[in-house]
Amino acid sequence: MTERFDRIISADSHVIEPYEIYTGGLHNRFGDQSPRMLEEYAGKKGTFFFTGDQVMRIRKVDEEQRDKGIDPAVSYDPAKRLAFLDEAGVHAEIIYATLVSMVMHSANLPKNRDMVRAAVKIFNDWIAEYCSQNPNRLLGVAAISTDDPKWAAEEMIRTRKKGLRGAVINTLPPEGCPDYRHPDYDVLWATAEETDTPITLHIVTGRVRDFAHVHTKAENEAAPGWLFDLFSEVKTPLANDFIFGQIFDRFPKLKIVCSEFEVNWVPSFMWYLDMLQGAFAPRVELPKLERPASDYMRDRVWHGIVDDPFGDHAIPHVGVSQVCWGSDFPHVRSIGTNAQAFVADLFRNFSPEDQEMLVGGNTAGIYGVN
Repeated sequence: MTERFDRIISADSHVIEPYEIYTGGLHNRFGDQSPRMLEEYAGKKGTFFFTGDQVMRIRKVDEEQRDKGIDPAVSYDPAKRLAFLDEAGVHAEIIYATLVSMVMHSANLPKNRDMVRAAVKIFNDWIAEYCSQNPNRLLGVAAISTDDPKWAAEEMIRTRKKGLRGAVINTLPPEGCPDYRHPDYDVLWATAEETDTPITLHIVTGRVRDFAHVHTKAENEAAPGWLFDLFSEVKTPLANDFIFGQIFDRFPKLKIVCSEFEVNWVPSFMWYLDMLQGAFAPRVELPKLERPASDYMRDRVWHGIVDDPFGDHAIPHVGVSQVCWGSDFPHVRSIGTNAQAFVADLFRNFSPEDQEMLVGGNTAGIYGVN
């Protein structure tokens, strides 16, 4: 493999953490509402993982990796992961969860919230240990449920002390909780500023269920709509809370990363934001912002791209400095050992200087990678 870039840093990679870390102790505390393995679901035999309200097909995930010639152990063995990065020509990865991301979604059921907080603490301890094998290349992101803002702030402080680089929160607060613009959440945004912790809004962690794990005829019929809802979910907290809810104005050092939503939607979203301040201003009473609404998308929000073919159009609208490539490894859409060639082709129409920013420079700046 010919390396075309000096330093590729994936802004969005994943582990598939061992399901065993969630079984046993959690089941003893929370019973059948806790994450656990199932050998049958919806009348089908197999290997399934129950997250608290959804069910993942575990064997299918392993098969997808093997089909790409990848040892599934790369997902949970740090030594094998580092060897894989060397083969792929990738310097470092920002690493998110897989299983606990869907567990976070189950916080939409109030009965699950104590269990979810316990589960994310287990993951955070596990990923901190995983990344400790090489903390300059394996850069873990904590999972933090936001139904209790004070607890979330405390967990952010705890995980930063353990060496984790950022925090992924629920894309939207769990159902029945206040919106993020509510003063209750100020403790979380203040803590993120004080600890210089980038906060990620990542697909699957909000209120829309994952369209990729469906089992019944009715679920399969609903899946196309769920896909569009899922990839659009980030627009609501950005517009209602962080921008017009004035979180960005109140917390000028807060960093928000939108991960795995791609970038093709960003230019039209920015246009609508400015329309709210302009043509619709007489109709909708909104707070007066310190600047044009779309500007917040140009320097306060970073946008992840995996393989979006419309990046050439979208990126100039938001600025090269605000876009970060991520492999989504090892998920179904992920980029594997062909990372160097892939990003060279994806960003072929950008200057060499801009390419270096897109494939790693921007991510290094957000997370303080040397």
